[in-house]
Amino acid sequence: MSKIGVDDRDSLIKAMQNDLDRVLTKESGDSDLQFTKIRRAMMVVLAESVQTQRLYFVVRSVLMSLISALIYFVVVLYFGTIDAVQAAFIGVFVFIVALVVSRLFDKQIVIVSRKIINYLSKYHRIRTFVLKRL
Repeated sequence: MSKIGVDDRDSLIKAMQNDLDRVLTKESGDSDLQFTKIRRAMMVVLAESVQTQRLYFVVRSVLMSLISALIYFVVVLYFGTIDAVQAAFIGVFVFIVALVVSRLFDKQIVIVSRKIINYLSKYHRIRTFVLKRL
């Protein structure tokens, strides 16, 4: 982990860093100090974007799982028991419903993801666990 909060071993961040270096090297010509400042600022923005995308995926997956579990619970409660064929059909239906609901609340999920990233910035170990292990 570098000074600006970028994991140097992350392949997505490395690819973005190489592209950024290539573009900035081609465009800059004057000052190495200015180049370094611009590069550092861009890397902070890119790292934050990658973290937000990853957390967004985790939050959305959890939301879809909870919706799916709730629908399955209601169906099994209503029918009492279900067989394998019914479970397969219900599984497809539940996945589609959960996907639609999570897409309807896309803007709110992004806002919550950013709030969680800001909150986790105070707790480095928890942030690392959530973004790397979940």
